Amino acid sequence: MLSDHHKISTDMNEYDQNLNTQEFADLFGVPIEDLSDECNQLIAHGDFRYRMVHEEERDQIILDVLKRVDSGTLTKAGKEGKPRWEAGWGENFNNFVAHNHDVSQLIPRYIHAGKPLRLYQDFIYSKDPLFEIRWYEVFQLWLFQTYLKDVENIYEFACGPCHNLVTLAHLYPQKNIFGLDWAEPSVKIANLLGSVYGWKVKGMPFDFFNPDKEVKILENSAVMTIGGLEQTGTNHVNFIEFIMQQRPKLVIHVEPLLEWYDEMNLVDYLAIRFHKTRKYLEGLIPYLMDAAQQGRIEIIKENRCYFGSLYHDGYSLLVWRPR
Repeated sequence: MLSDHHKISTDMNEYDQNLNTQEFADLFGVPIEDLSDECNQLIAHGDFRYRMVHEEERDQIILDVLKRVDSGTLTKAGKEGKPRWEAGWGENFNNFVAHNHDVSQLIPRYIHAGKPLRLYQDFIYSKDPLFEIRWYEVFQLWLFQTYLKDVENIYEFACGPCHNLVTLAHLYPQKNIFGLDWAEPSVKIANLLGSVYGWKVKGMPFDFFNPDKEVKILENSAVMTIGGLEQTGTNHVNFIEFIMQQRPKLVIHVEPLLEWYDEMNLVDYLAIRFHKTRKYLEGLIPYLMDAAQQGRIEIIKENRCYFGSLYHDGYSLLVWRPR
């Protein structure tokens, strides 16, 4: 827990910087012209004011992060975590049903409002407590518009509370959208989205650690993992090989990518410590680069996104396709 000293200020005059359209484009690794009118409107209507932390605040944040990393209380990624995700996404499912299928109940609870955020390898405080969620809405729209417009079928593996599926269904109502997860509540949410709203959304069970060869990816499809493959640690090879054999048109990973941090930067080093303590995704980058050198895949896009939550940058992007 962060100390009370770090609760966000309500003094509007302190938030003297604003994340503008050019900075969004820079974080996405694209020219500003690549942002659609819809993205520009989201940016214009959002409150993306922030301030850099003061020196004493920064010291306390770093100390708090180190204490948390060294506390021994952080859960670990891996096969043993399934009951935790069943419970977490089960909470989203129950709230979704209890609130008459209100899709706002599908926002993942690991996005904590009001905490310090990471930007350009430093810490910031935002004016809007929902800054990260609003930022992700812009990123999500840009990502889906850029890479998914020309496919007929979209598969999100580790779809969690299915908030991405909601956006996809609104954006592409004619496409087939599949949400796959090892947690039963996630599959239930996806199927309810299809039955309640009439969207072309379907839920399917799938375990990264034991890919089901009976799951077949249709032609002209894109595959996505968004903050899901991180849970495999070093055990991602079976899934990547499964995807290569299925030969989708495009594969998109939005994940915290260990190899792209700079261990000589203090804020990045904290993320490395956090990442390794939780045993998050490791080795994906070298594995895919080796596959590219062998001519098995083509790398389409690599972009470290210098934005994230308190503990790490979770929105780095890697796009590839099988050859």
